[in-house]
Amino acid sequence: MRMEIAEYLKSLPAVERRAFIYAGQLQGYIKKAEGRYLRGDDGSMHLNIAGQRIPLDYDRNNRALAQIMINACGVSTLERSALAAIQRIQVSAEKNANYIRLRWFSALSEDGLRLYVPVEGGKVVKITADGVAQVPNGDNEDSVWVEHPEGKPFTYSAADPVAGLAHFERLLVETQACKVAEMKWLVAMHEGLFAFIREECLARLIVVHIGPSQLAGKTSGAQRYTQFHGLGEVKGDFSVAALNNQGDIGLLVMDNKEQANFTRELIDYCLFLATGGQRGRSNSEGGMRRSAGRPVGVITSIVGAWKEELQNRCVEVEYLIKGDPIKRAPIEREIIERRDEMASAIVPVLQRYFQIKQENRPSPNPIPQFEEHFTALCNLLWAYGDVAAKPQGWAEQIMATWNRVLGEHEENENELEEPLRAVFTSTLLGLTREKIKWHDRPGTLYITEAERLLSMLRELNRRDLELPKNGRGLSRRLKSGKFKSLTVLHQENAPEIPALQRKPDTRPLGIFIADDAVTQHDAAAPKTVIQ
Repeated sequence: MRMEIAEYLKSLPAVERRAFIYAGQLQGYIKKAEGRYLRGDDGSMHLNIAGQRIPLDYDRNNRALAQIMINACGVSTLERSALAAIQRIQVSAEKNANYIRLRWFSALSEDGLRLYVPVEGGKVVKITADGVAQVPNGDNEDSVWVEHPEGKPFTYSAADPVAGLAHFERLLVETQACKVAEMKWLVAMHEGLFAFIREECLARLIVVHIGPSQLAGKTSGAQRYTQFHGLGEVKGDFSVAALNNQGDIGLLVMDNKEQANFTRELIDYCLFLATGGQRGRSNSEGGMRRSAGRPVGVITSIVGAWKEELQNRCVEVEYLIKGDPIKRAPIEREIIERRDEMASAIVPVLQRYFQIKQENRPSPNPIPQFEEHFTALCNLLWAYGDVAAKPQGWAEQIMATWNRVLGEHEENENELEEPLRAVFTSTLLGLTREKIKWHDRPGTLYITEAERLLSMLRELNRRDLELPKNGRGLSRRLKSGKFKSLTVLHQENAPEIPALQRKPDTRPLGIFIADDAVTQHDAAAPKTVIQ
């Protein structure tokens, strides 16, 4: 046998001879450490040693694998023979690996009956309707391996949850500067609890913290939940590529996103957060890297999301600080200090959630296209109320307000609608108009250019009206907005209207107002009575 190996080694190039030796040393090291090979559901190969998962890849930043290579063979993973040895190990691992479902932050079983949350000590907490137990990571009935995305799992304690929930409510719920008090609890359920069970819902709402540019509490309110989850600060100046690369971190807060930030690429990413679908990206070796999940989405903004397709997937929660603002630093510091106690207290709430889910309780449905997500938020609120010993009817009263506020949100008028009508009634300078029929409705088509229309809107001197910086921005905003009494027409959606055809030096923009829309708008407007 030794003679055969010796002959085999003689036939190899020098690099491969060293790789053969390194691979043998690596296998011996892994065997001695009782390591196991794992295959992720995305096809990736991993090594499990002492409860640590180490990817078997060629990434030069994979320091854990480099450390093993140095310990076993005395060389780093940058050496050519070491790279060849890693490939030999990959081939061996392919034959002997145990299958795992690799997830981050939390994971649901495929039948939705068991939830796994990583905790300090390399284990996971398994939560079901019947109870809570700590089980090995990977080696459990669902073959789930789940890690905290920042390597900061909480330390679990099975203590009485009442005190922990009281701190959760005091530090994270009551400090939200929501204009409507009951909406604090929608934020709490979405950002504090729903993130754990997010895999239950394919279609998910994106919650938008919306409010004035200063002293609104939008960002601080969201960051209290990222701190609670051990995720650090909200995401500010992140490219879409960076957001993709961080993967499923459980809860993603995109801070200060205004019209100029919503590129087509960012809109597509937000739609992915809301609706799902498999996303493929090329990895550093040119292979396919698929996303194994997606986080719960939150946006903070002054004016909210734009583009109708994204607006339809967002709910806005208004923020406005009343009275003196509270200091951020002491609150966030205490959240970090009490995180273990508060997160442990949430575990019984999640267990109660699984019990309530089986009861199929009727709940409001203000946003039919996201019924499952809203039902989950209601079930979480019921569960929280039960574990925190809230009075009877507490959850139902809050849900009724959610239903009213979100139902009204669907009927809100576009903030540009009334100013546009004011422009058309106050001046015709810079405008031409035609009497036309559009979709069998007679009315008036006002024709101008976006830059001129922006100037006319600015001349209204509406301090509360957030306007784009240039005509191109206004054009995009008008084309993507929803309006009740007017229709935006241009060459793309009304090519049959000659006056809207582009010329080398002009890009006409049309606003059509039907005659019957004028009557309805005037009838709905408040009347001034002179006595």
